[in-house]
Amino acid sequence: MLRPHLNSDLLVAGDPLHEGQREAEHGLAFAQEAKFGLVIDLVTAQLALIRTLRGLTPRFGCFDGGQIEEFRFEHHLAGTPALALAECWYWVRKLQARYLAGDYSAAMEASSKAQRLLWTSPGYFESAEYHFYSALARAACCDAAPAGERQQHLESLAAHQRQLAVWAENCPENFENRVALVSAEIARIEGHELDAERLYEQAIHSASASGFVHNEALANEVAARFYAARGFEKIAHAYLRDARYGYIRWGADGKVRQLDQLYPRLREERPVVSPTGTIGAPVEHLDLATVIKVSQAVSGEIIEEKLIDTLMRTAIEHAGAERGLLILARGDEYRVEAEATMSSDTVTVDLRQASVTAADLPESVFHYVVRTKESVLLHDASSASPFSADEYIHRHHVRSILCLPFVKQARLVGVLYLENNLTSHVFTPSRTTVLKLLASEAAISLENTRLYGDLQEREARVRRLVDANIIGIFIWDLDGRIIDANEAFFRLVGYDRNDLVSGLLRWRELTPAEWRDADDRRVAELKATGIAQPYEKEYFQKSGNRVPVLVGAANFEEGRD
Repeated sequence: MLRPHLNSDLLVAGDPLHEGQREAEHGLAFAQEAKFGLVIDLVTAQLALIRTLRGLTPRFGCFDGGQIEEFRFEHHLAGTPALALAECWYWVRKLQARYLAGDYSAAMEASSKAQRLLWTSPGYFESAEYHFYSALARAACCDAAPAGERQQHLESLAAHQRQLAVWAENCPENFENRVALVSAEIARIEGHELDAERLYEQAIHSASASGFVHNEALANEVAARFYAARGFEKIAHAYLRDARYGYIRWGADGKVRQLDQLYPRLREERPVVSPTGTIGAPVEHLDLATVIKVSQAVSGEIIEEKLIDTLMRTAIEHAGAERGLLILARGDEYRVEAEATMSSDTVTVDLRQASVTAADLPESVFHYVVRTKESVLLHDASSASPFSADEYIHRHHVRSILCLPFVKQARLVGVLYLENNLTSHVFTPSRTTVLKLLASEAAISLENTRLYGDLQEREARVRRLVDANIIGIFIWDLDGRIIDANEAFFRLVGYDRNDLVSGLLRWRELTPAEWRDADDRRVAELKATGIAQPYEKEYFQKSGNRVPVLVGAANFEEGRD
């Protein structure tokens, strides 16, 4: 079940939806080939959400017209008790889709159906998504609800808020933004407007600091509705612009189109020429096609070398730079990973692995960006500034400099340095805004390429061990359900893959009663330490005979089955 877990993590983290779709489709193809029925249904629901968010279904927020039809898929899940976990996840994702589409009554219906199945998912992120989006859906329904229902909504809202607050105490990086937004909605409903304003800002700031671009966009959108309802149209419009920008960065093109339809002024605004030396222009002044092209150019790569090459070519082409360096954090030091140069309209990218020196770039600029995690833009590097005395600037006669940090969840991933030695004021507001978007996407993608490489290596090692059939190996969850197994295990117990695909093969039922106390002790050990030391026991074979075995266990991922 590594693939569904990875897909959940990508959705919860707000990683680019283009990347999430690719990962989900890869996992679905693998599950279909292996005939993993439960995994197929889990990933199908995740993929349905991603597709509607990206605007790939006929109606935003509805899964119909994609790879599934809602009614048939819901009937399939409800008719098979062994698929309770998949059914729970489906209703959570439908809740999320319907809420983001503004269909709050349908979101509440999905929430109610998910609630009855939450017992299947106590340790999964889907439980957190359920509480977060159920709270927001209730808050949205509350104002129009009859007096009798209003109090019920408030009580349920408070219960969701308490659960999110417990998680936030243990992991503020993940949950502070969520509990702040729900708390803001409660304050709004109760008429505490100043508290609501403060909490909306806290939700936006916390989401931004932790790198949750989707939650930042959502908090901006909810805050915009709050200010619009109070008659503050200019303030509401500013929040809507930021929400739209966030959804663009996430890759939620379906949501962007919905906002453009609801608020035509967002898409009708045109660029305003400004002579000032600001670090960027508002993203709504940019061509949406350009923004999406830049985003997808970087988010579409999963191999680190290809990603770096694409990143540097895209940066040089969009910036008008003559030269650029990519510097990445490697352990406790920073190393130059690539150098790109423009010559005769051709970009050349050389992959390097070298220490950063004064011969590569202005060290004063680089150290400032590393220390503050803030961008540096010098329209004319030789003019008076805190960096104008840097020897590199005078030795190479540099005119324009732009140095951008790559930050993910408040951690510096790397630095992009760009320069032009011929012309001042090269890095215009519109160009720097696109480059800041590029830096944001690159920070996520660089981290994901590393994680993807690590995951592929781990999966390959596990698969080699499984396929070797030297020993019997099976993958299971703490409910006792066997998810996958190799041929050596099937030979040992006398079952076959058809028995596994049926979803009814459980290791507890294979165990004679006198061994179950030992199993319970080992499961407790596994939960506590992630490892259960080998111990002797017996299994029932399909024939009814017993076979002695030596069993050990380990979690694939910390905190997972």
